[in-house]
Amino acid sequence: MPTSELAATLALPKLSRIGCITARKLIHHFGSAVDVFDRIQQADSAKWKTLKDVFKRPDTASILCAAEKECAYIQKHHVQWIDFRDEGFPASLNQCPDAPLVLFYSGQSFPDTTRIISIVGTREPSQQGRAFSRKLVAELAPYHPIIVSGYAYGIDIEAQLAAVEHKLSTYACFGHGILSCYPKQHKKYRKDIEQTGGFLSEYWHNDAFHKTSFLQRNRIIAGLAQATVVVESKAKGGALTTAHYALGYQRDVFAMPGRPEDKTTAGCLHLIKKRQAECLTSGVDIAKALGWIEQKTVPKQPELFVELSKQEKALLQHLDAKPKHIDLIALEAQIKVSELASMLFILEMKGVVLAQAGKMFKRV
Repeated sequence: MPTSELAATLALPKLSRIGCITARKLIHHFGSAVDVFDRIQQADSAKWKTLKDVFKRPDTASILCAAEKECAYIQKHHVQWIDFRDEGFPASLNQCPDAPLVLFYSGQSFPDTTRIISIVGTREPSQQGRAFSRKLVAELAPYHPIIVSGYAYGIDIEAQLAAVEHKLSTYACFGHGILSCYPKQHKKYRKDIEQTGGFLSEYWHNDAFHKTSFLQRNRIIAGLAQATVVVESKAKGGALTTAHYALGYQRDVFAMPGRPEDKTTAGCLHLIKKRQAECLTSGVDIAKALGWIEQKTVPKQPELFVELSKQEKALLQHLDAKPKHIDLIALEAQIKVSELASMLFILEMKGVVLAQAGKMFKRV
C-alpha cells in the first residue's frame, strides 16, 4: 500500500464526525482513502453533503499531516501493521461495522481461525476468580483456541499467562500505542507472549493514555472472538463493556456465577439474570455450546443425487468439514445473514449441511 493511502486511512477516522463506521463507508464509496480526500468536495450525492464541511475544516489538514508523520514513525521503527482491506486482517473483527481500519501489531500475524475466545474480568479478582480463569484455560487447551484479552491486572493477565503455560497463542489488545506497555509491570511477559501470539492496537504511538481509549479497545477484544467470557466483574466495569460489545456483534457471552453477596461477581450475575450470558462452570461448557465437541447423534446421510440450485452450489463452496460461524460464511459468500440463515436451513433439510451450536455450520 502506498504511504499516501496509509496516511489517509489513518487520518480519516480521526476527523470530526467521521469515526470508523463512516470512514469505511466513505472508502467503499470512493474506492480509496486518498480518493475520499480528493473527491468528496465534488461528490454530487446528497448523502455526503453534511460531511463536506468536515473536510474544509482547518484541523483536517493538520490531522492528515500528523498521519503522514505517523507513517514516517512506523517506517523508522519497523512497526508492523495491517489494513482492513488486507487478506490477513482478522475476519471476525472485519465483520464488526465499527472495527478499526488499521491494526498495529507485534509478535505473530493473527491466525486465520474462528476458534477464538476472549476472557476478561475485574482487575481485583478473588483467589477463586484467579483460579477459575486458569482452570478455564487449562480445560480449553485440548481444543487449541486463541485466547484474547486486555493484558490488564487481574483476570486478563491470569488468563493470558495460563495460555502461555498451556502453549496456546494469546493476543492482548492495547488501549495505547503498540510499542508502549501498560501496565509497565507486565512488560516482562511480552516476549513470551510474542513467541506464539502477540499484541494489537489501533492507536498511534503518541496517542495519550485515557480511560475512554481502554473502553474503546474493548470492542476489539469482543470483535475478534467467537465468544466472550466474563470471569468476575463488579456491577460496573470494563469487562461488562466488552460483554455488551459482544452482544451487539451477536457473539456468544458466558459468565462465571458467584454468590449474590460478592461484589466481584455482581456484574456476572446481572448478565446471567438478564439472560445476556450463559452460566459457565467449566471449559467444557464453552466447547459444547460452540460445537467444538462432536454431537453423539448420527447426522442425516445426504442423498446420492441431491438437487441443488446454482446459488446453493455456490454457497457450498464456502463450507467444508470444519465448522464455520455463520457470520464468517456470510462475509466470504457476500450474502446477508438473514438470507443465509434460510439457505443453510434448506441445505440442512437436504442433508448436505450440519448445524452446530454457536451458530456454526459445516458440510456433511
